[in-house]
Amino acid sequence: MRAVIFGASGLLGRSVMRAFGDMTVTGTAFSRSAGALVAVDATSADAIARLLDRERPDVVVNCVGERRPAMWVGSPGRARAANVDAARLIAEGARRCGARLVHISSDYVFDGTAPPYRPDSLPNPLNAYGRWKLLAEHAVHAACPDAAILRLPVLYGPVRFAAETNLTEIARQVASGAPVELDDVCVRYPTHADEAAEVCRRLAGALLQGQRLGSVAHWSAEQGLTKYRMALVIARRFRLPSDHVRAGGADAASGDRPVDCRLDSQDLPAALGPARRLFDIEFPTVVEPWLTASGPA
Repeated sequence: MRAVIFGASGLLGRSVMRAFGDMTVTGTAFSRSAGALVAVDATSADAIARLLDRERPDVVVNCVGERRPAMWVGSPGRARAANVDAARLIAEGARRCGARLVHISSDYVFDGTAPPYRPDSLPNPLNAYGRWKLLAEHAVHAACPDAAILRLPVLYGPVRFAAETNLTEIARQVASGAPVELDDVCVRYPTHADEAAEVCRRLAGALLQGQRLGSVAHWSAEQGLTKYRMALVIARRFRLPSDHVRAGGADAASGDRPVDCRLDSQDLPAALGPARRLFDIEFPTVVEPWLTASGPA
C-alpha cells in the first residue's frame, strides 16, 4: 500500500506521516520542505498530477491549510488558495489516480452557538478561515464524491516553534512572568496530533476496505478549556506563578471566534475503535520544553 500525505511538514502532517508508517509513504511540503519531504506546490494542478502519477498512491491525505489569523487579513488570497484551491486540486488528483482521499477540515465551520455538533449539523462559519474550510469541503465533495472529510478541533503536540500551537504559546506566556490577558470565554478542545493522526489512519484503512462511514466524520477530545484555563492548568502542573495572567474576553469580543464548537465524535469509536488519550497526562511533555526563556534544549 502506498500513501501520499500533502502538508506533511505541519503539526498534524508530521503525526500522519508516522501513523501511516505501515505503508510506503511520501510526504509533501512547500515553504518548509526538508529532509525526505517532496517539495510540491499544492495550488498547482500540474505539480500535484506529476507527483500522483509518479507515486500511484492507494490513499491520499490532505493536511494542507493556512490557519494563522494574521494571514486572513494580511494575505487573504494566499490563505484562500491554501485552504480552498489546494483542497479542490488534491481531490481532483486523487479521483483521477483512483486513490481514496481523507481531507482534513475544522470545527470552525460551525458558529459555536449550539454544541455539540454532529457531522450532519448545519455549518455556519463566523470568520474567513471557517468559510474557507467549508468551501473546501464543498469543493472536495464535488471533485471526489467518495472522499472522507475529517473535522478536527485545535491540536497540540511536539512543536518546532512555540507559536505552532496555542498550548505551547500559552506555556511561554505563563513561564515568562510578563502580564498577559487570555480569553476566558471561547472554549477549545485541545486534541493531541498523534491521536488525530491515528484516527486518520484508521479512517483511511476503513475506506480501503470498502467501509461506508459517511462523507463527514468528527473527532475531538472531550475536555474543554479556554486559553485562560489552559494557562492555569499549566501553572498548577509546573508550580509556576499565575498572578500575571488575567482572564479576559478578547477572542469572543472580536465577534468572529465561535464560543463553543464541541464536536460530537460518538460515531467514529463505534466504527473504528477507541483512540482517546487524556489531556492531563499528555500535555506536560508537550509544553515543558517551552517553559524556559531559551526554549527547548
